[in-house]
Amino acid sequence: MLNKGRRITAALSSIAIVGLMSTGTQAQSGGPPQGPGGSGGPGGKRFSDVELMKQFDLDKDGRLDREERDAARAAAIERKAEGQRGRKRRGGPPREQGEEATRPQNRPDALRLKEADVEMFPDRELYDRETLRTFFFEFPESDWHEEMVAFHGTDVEVPGTLRVDGRLVGEVGISYRGNTSFDHPEKKSFGVSIDAYDDDRSLGGYNTLNLLNANGDPSMMREVLFSNIASEHMPAPRANFVKVVVNGVYLGVYANVQQLNKDFIEEHYDTRKGVRWKVPPDFSGGGALSDQGSSSSVYKEKYELKTGSAKEKDWKELVAFCRILKRTPEARLEKVLPKYIDVEETIRFLALDNIFMDQDGYYSRGSDYYVYKDPDGRFHFFHYDNNETFDPPRGGRGGPGGPGGPGGPPEGFGGPDGPRPGGFGPPPEGFERGPGREPRDRPGLDRPRRGGGQGRPDQGQADDGPPQRGGRGGRGGGRGGGRGGNPATQAPLALQDQKDTRPLIAAILAVPAWRARYLEVCREIAEEELAADVFRARIEAYRALLSDAVAKDPFGPARSDFLRSLEGNETSLTEIVARRRKFLLEHDSLNPDPDDDDEDSSDAR
Repeated sequence: MLNKGRRITAALSSIAIVGLMSTGTQAQSGGPPQGPGGSGGPGGKRFSDVELMKQFDLDKDGRLDREERDAARAAAIERKAEGQRGRKRRGGPPREQGEEATRPQNRPDALRLKEADVEMFPDRELYDRETLRTFFFEFPESDWHEEMVAFHGTDVEVPGTLRVDGRLVGEVGISYRGNTSFDHPEKKSFGVSIDAYDDDRSLGGYNTLNLLNANGDPSMMREVLFSNIASEHMPAPRANFVKVVVNGVYLGVYANVQQLNKDFIEEHYDTRKGVRWKVPPDFSGGGALSDQGSSSSVYKEKYELKTGSAKEKDWKELVAFCRILKRTPEARLEKVLPKYIDVEETIRFLALDNIFMDQDGYYSRGSDYYVYKDPDGRFHFFHYDNNETFDPPRGGRGGPGGPGGPGGPPEGFGGPDGPRPGGFGPPPEGFERGPGREPRDRPGLDRPRRGGGQGRPDQGQADDGPPQRGGRGGRGGGRGGGRGGNPATQAPLALQDQKDTRPLIAAILAVPAWRARYLEVCREIAEEELAADVFRARIEAYRALLSDAVAKDPFGPARSDFLRSLEGNETSLTEIVARRRKFLLEHDSLNPDPDDDDEDSSDAR
């Protein structure tokens, strides 16, 4: 033990020196402090968690025991402290880091729960929509919260045990996740690796849990509502609600959302192969599949690689696709793009993003979505992080200039007054589609699970010239100053001419047949999913499921705020949906004049 302690001390000293040298260099250049783990590399390394596991796992057993974690924790804390000092030297304000002093156990009104106090559902699926099961986590150490705050943004998970439905799942790896949802609330989101210490361990066939705190959403429903509605139209993560108890303290209701990993891909495409990228929050809009030139290094700063086996050729294919989107002449799009995308699926991806007013999505920011390249070389797009759908009722953080970068969002986003936050949802069994609703036949949903990849003769068309970008406030710029305006009046054809900043929208809407299909899908979704009786039935079902659990949750919204967020005032979900439906179904683009053969190109007004 003495030798191990000396090795840990030596490792900690060397890491601290390297970390200080690294952050000092970064501070001089104006870049962010990286500390252990660094930046750069072939896989978009700037997005990677700080790598401490390998450095502090001195006995090489694939996990950090308490002594090793203490050393890693000291390094993580020093790195964050140096980052704060660097921000101060550069004139920036200190950044909150998870409210380290705030401990959930310290709340005198926190409810204590035991397994005997809750209902068990051993025979129901993990993501059953009508089930509100309880996850019991137990950490052996009382300072679990401080550990997870220190390790946020690193590759270290804190070990704890998980019990569900009266049975011991086993030891799992647990971490805090999120950005703004981590910094401010006491109730933080969790990432759970079920198989962290046993490759064969799973829960209901899944090895990862995302337990999300519904940050900024008094209804608690937006994430789950949107995910379940989207899943009726295209591949989307499964989602339901759970209650979380940690060391006997009830932390409240969480959204339990499926990870967009290989299991998800296999469920929808009958393969575990292919390459996945996540496009994290990015106010520049650079991750919107825009043409950023021919060098993959630029794209590695915008797209976070989620597939460890990816090769440089996968990056080159992503680059080529982005350039083809921008540079293919409109007359050739209908022939060229089906080689690279599933057109019907892409139309639905865009229609859902627009109709449900996702303020962290492709339309608003050009970020917060997933890209998947299947084994045949075609690209697919998935929504994620959906708590800002349905026009959420909160004010305007938006980064420098608001969504869309320094110049704000692209022209035409968010209706005539510019963007503001948005939202929507689904049901379980009777709850699955709403009362009396039968499964719908939709053109394109019987398509083959995987598209046949064809040759790539068009890649050579893209020259190596610099990408054309909009300037501050110009095309692709628009208004600055955060979120404002009214997403309920965002037109179906918004951003149709934004080839520089939202090339996927521009390309789909440039082809008359695809544009007509997109408008057909928009009308279908507005008529069916936003119908008052259907949507109210969904809301009521979830209200009944959650109401008692929310009332006992001292870390979540007050029960009165929860109920007000559902109906009865202009910021409630039912009112937001009613306004959105009315606007869409009365919009000229969804009501074409049968005598007018000319497409109206002014519908983005």
